[in-house]
Amino acid sequence: MANDQSPKKKRPELPRQDTIDFVTAFAVGTVLGVGATLLLTPERTRTERVARRLKPATRQMRRSVAQARKAVETGGEAMGDFSGELISAGRELLSEFRAEVAKIVEDARGDLQETIGDASKQIRKGGRRLGL
Repeated sequence: MANDQSPKKKRPELPRQDTIDFVTAFAVGTVLGVGATLLLTPERTRTERVARRLKPATRQMRRSVAQARKAVETGGEAMGDFSGELISAGRELLSEFRAEVAKIVEDARGDLQETIGDASKQIRKGGRRLGL
């Protein structure tokens, strides 16, 4: 009976294939999100700045995926600790990515408002010339 109540409780471990699928899905989703963001933004100097800012994050993600793959191959115990680190790193990257996307959207809104303001000024000038 004393053996049934051990002081150490085992954490539920993800099966190896589930962990690989999770890491792969996370990496693919992030890369697709970055790609979609870069494709949807106008090609201006701001886009180049954003691309330069995101490049280190993609490199870090590639390294993290490679490290996760190695950890899965080497053993489950190491993977238990590493998966927690990977999840926290993923959350951090996601929050940074959200901030970058928010900045891009804010810049795009400002550009649109400026363009609309310029266009409305030109329309008013044209109306005055016609006597409207």
